[in-house]
Amino acid sequence: MKQNCDAYFYLPARSEHRGTGGIFFDDVPATLNTLNFVKDVAKGWMPSWLPIVQSNKDKKYTHKQKQWQCLRRGRYLEFNLLYDRGVKFGLANANPRVEGVMVSAPPMIAYEYNHVVEEGSEEERLVNVLKKPKDWSGIRDDEDKVWKR
Repeated sequence: MKQNCDAYFYLPARSEHRGTGGIFFDDVPATLNTLNFVKDVAKGWMPSWLPIVQSNKDKKYTHKQKQWQCLRRGRYLEFNLLYDRGVKFGLANANPRVEGVMVSAPPMIAYEYNHVVEEGSEEERLVNVLKKPKDWSGIRDDEDKVWKR
């Protein structure tokens, strides 16, 4: 699953991935095992996510950090417009739903020509992961038994 995410959510012009990983459902069979897996993910999501939100919700962010967030959101839109097969398919129809594509974009994004991150910064640390994704799950897609049961 993770390797499929890494392969699909890739920006070839930048040699980086759109994010740090996830679950890619496009080619997953609609089976009872899949449904059970999704339910398990949903049950585990909030208990793991809420403590992170609680410990960070009152943090103050600098203008520079907000700008970085907007640049990363710009990469999200860049991927969707240039590479996402669902968006490309939707726009290629006789009646393309441009508004549907654009409304899915983050509300605030930024682009900066040839942006360079500061050496040793948290931003550089993230870019390094996006250039060479880590195997957070430890499960190779060809070994993944979730969909094969």
